[in-house]
Amino acid sequence: MPVRRDKKLEKMIAKERISFLIKRAIDYKKMDYHLARRYVELAIKIAERYRVKMKKYEKRSFCKNCLYPYRSDRMRVRIKKGRVIITCLNCGKTRRFKIKSLERRA
Repeated sequence: MPVRRDKKLEKMIAKERISFLIKRAIDYKKMDYHLARRYVELAIKIAERYRVKMKKYEKRSFCKNCLYPYRSDRMRVRIKKGRVIITCLNCGKTRRFKIKSLERRA
């Protein structure tokens, strides 16, 4: 008789591994840029395999097109009309995020 998988445990482990890999990619992006990209690639594969959502700050720490973590000399940040526009200088892809209004929070 086959042993049943504990899917909740698997998802919890997957989330831990994803956050570890993203933190590791952020740490290594200054030293070895290609290794940092590999860490991001592995984190995305784990998220897809176990159907786990990545946290917002984890998703925004790398380019979705080329999977390289954002680095100050490899990205451009502009603020325009209530949006943050991040341009990856590796591949030229742009991402836009709304700026949350401080008035709504108060």
